[in-house]
Amino acid sequence: MKKSLLSLLIACTVGAHSVAVAEDAEFPVLDLHSDIMTRVIDNDVDLADTPEFARTSIPAMQEGNVRDQVLSIWIHTGRLRGHEATQRAFRKIDAYYEQEARHSDDIALALTVADSDRIREEGRIAMWLWIEGAEPINDDLALLRTFHRLGVRGMTLTWNHNLSWAGAATDDPEMGLTDFGREVVREMNRIGMIVDISHVSEQTFWDTLEVTEHPVVATHSSCRALSDHVRNLTDDQLRAVAENGGVVGITLVPNFLSEDWAPAARAAREEIADELAELEERYDGNTANPHFREERRVMVEQAMPPEDRITIEHYIDHIEHAVRVAGPEHVALGSDFDGIWNYPVGIDNPADFPHLAERMRARGFDDDTIRAIFSENALRVFREVIGE
Repeated sequence: MKKSLLSLLIACTVGAHSVAVAEDAEFPVLDLHSDIMTRVIDNDVDLADTPEFARTSIPAMQEGNVRDQVLSIWIHTGRLRGHEATQRAFRKIDAYYEQEARHSDDIALALTVADSDRIREEGRIAMWLWIEGAEPINDDLALLRTFHRLGVRGMTLTWNHNLSWAGAATDDPEMGLTDFGREVVREMNRIGMIVDISHVSEQTFWDTLEVTEHPVVATHSSCRALSDHVRNLTDDQLRAVAENGGVVGITLVPNFLSEDWAPAARAAREEIADELAELEERYDGNTANPHFREERRVMVEQAMPPEDRITIEHYIDHIEHAVRVAGPEHVALGSDFDGIWNYPVGIDNPADFPHLAERMRARGFDDDTIRAIFSENALRVFREVIGE
């Protein structure tokens, strides 16, 4: 891998010509973050036949060579707390098991890396369950263990709001782990559940690394040096994750990839305000309707000048930066498909992962480094924490 990094630093150039991926090259993908289960229970989506607004589907994953998919059991901690949050998490887990029962020829839950290996050898996709926002454990380690027994193998400590025991990046960056929060990390270490530090405050990040005895992951974060968003990781944090032996899953969220995206999108929305008002009227003001949101996304993107759009090249910029700072062994993919409504041009669903490999080759990444970033780095952490 050190040879891979050296060749990357020497060879990568911005704007290089496209190179086709060799037919015999295979880049299996482990995507560290998809929110499709929210679409399944809220919008009646089926994984085998998703509507246009959904991104993660069995056919798209198969086309993109996704062999392992982490499914977020996301909880909106600004709306649900305590028992309601726990119930919501149980419903999502149940919905996954129902999907697997329908599509057992194509997907299966992995509880260990040995399970994942077997599932992939059978030609199916290994699915991993992951809580995003730890409110469902309701300050109770027994509930944490119960979720683990149900198949959950990782947990993002917070979402966008502080918990009683952990600070969130977008809430209170100075709040860290309480004594109970440290107990949560220790118990996750003990039972073999991966600690996910995406979304947490900087103080929670550093407290977690002080406590944990196992590698951590940031399932869906990007680089603050390239886009100064509080959800992104600083270079010091990238280096700390590398020192810890963990990985960072670079995410597709446009405003995490460039600070210029949000004002450009806002300007585009203002330019087509009348058309957007007509669209909203057509949906009777139901702006939460996923079909409305997809139509609005397309309209806004088309209204943006090409130079203002976020593209797959911006995404690779962040992968490249993380490799330079943390090393190629500590970078992974964490798309956030179906958790966001805007995507970089050139990569807006799992079927586009081969195109990402093609563009990374054009930028100077060698095949070993691409394979590591696409799946091997994350699997190494899974193997170390979750076990064979």
